[in-house]
Amino acid sequence: MELSSSEAIRALIAAIGNPVVVVQRRHVVGDAAKLASRDRKLRCKCGHCRQCLDDARWERIFAEKFADPEYYNRSVMRMASPLTSI
Repeated sequence: MELSSSEAIRALIAAIGNPVVVVQRRHVVGDAAKLASRDRKLRCKCGHCRQCLDDARWERIFAEKFADPEYYNRSVMRMASPLTSI
């Protein structure tokens, strides 16, 4: 059974030592970082638009959840096999 042609394997092996491929990859990563920083939007803080209202809702939900001092101390019902005592 042949998974790949011998020419394709030779081309891949030859490309391993090729420094041009590495340089091209670095430029692609750098370009992606520049594009990501350029497309980043600033969060609106008006308090009236739909996004601000939704953000405030989630902030309230998380504040209620983590303000509970017993949240992480609640007992957990442990389930085990009846065969563990054998």
